[in-house]
Amino acid sequence: MKLFFLLEKTVEGTAAGITSVLAACSVLLPLLASTGYILSEHWFSLILAVTLSGLLEAYTTQLDNAFIPLIFYSLLCL
Repeated sequence: MKLFFLLEKTVEGTAAGITSVLAACSVLLPLLASTGYILSEHWFSLILAVTLSGLLEAYTTQLDNAFIPLIFYSLLCL
């Protein structure tokens, strides 16, 4: 029995992924800033890193679960 996987990613799925990560970060970032774990809130760099990582995830087909978090973290460190 052959299983066929749908490798196409939709615009709605990509937008939902980016939105969900930004929603989680909008809760966690002020919380971490108020407790002293991070020094300041950098919303522009966060939005840029989330958007670029989401778009990269939409266009890659191989090993995205291994490389996307590394790229996301390196974008946040810039």
